[in-house]
Amino acid sequence: MYIDFAIINTETSEAEAKTILQEIKQFPINSITVPFYLIRSFKSLISGDTKLSCLIDYPLGISDIKTRRYAIEQAYSAGANTVDISMPQNLAANRKYDKIRDDIKACLDYCNDNNIEMRYILEYRVFDHYCLKKICEIFDNNNIKFIYPSSGYFIDNLADNILASIFLHQNSKDLNILCTGNMWCDKHFETMIKSGLFGFRTSSVHSLKNFAAFNSSLNKK
Repeated sequence: MYIDFAIINTETSEAEAKTILQEIKQFPINSITVPFYLIRSFKSLISGDTKLSCLIDYPLGISDIKTRRYAIEQAYSAGANTVDISMPQNLAANRKYDKIRDDIKACLDYCNDNNIEMRYILEYRVFDHYCLKKICEIFDNNNIKFIYPSSGYFIDNLADNILASIFLHQNSKDLNILCTGNMWCDKHFETMIKSGLFGFRTSSVHSLKNFAAFNSSLNKK
């Protein structure tokens, strides 16, 4: 199970973020995602194979292509080896797929040249099913592998999030979908695992601890 821990509350101070980091380092996490202002301080504190990702144009994706590309360049310079890019909601909602392709290409060219992993954040409640299918096709054609069905910035129902995640997976060739619904108890974790999804993202240390205990109990059976 792939696990991403994200700090998305921009009111979190650097000192508070470092305390959170020390708490979660004891758990098997694949990546840590933070706003740009935390990248430099986190770079020296993250070791091993754990990826350090920067949120780009989060959460609405309303900046222009040049701004988004520049944000990626700055994130890389600060120490990020992965970027989580918000899908431009205005483009997707208006089905401007050619502009979405242009946006992805502008970001992808720089990321490929610098060995940066690109992951995209959607907001499944904003886009209809046809739009989501088309976006999955665009991702597949550009070899984008990691997708979040929602930003986690807004209140999100776990069941709806899982259904959206499954829909995205079924309508793609090889996308790794990370559930972003709010989960914190064994029943939630069981539902997610039964769904067959690739992994999940959480912003809660409490949820991460509960999942570690749940996972440990499964391994003992």
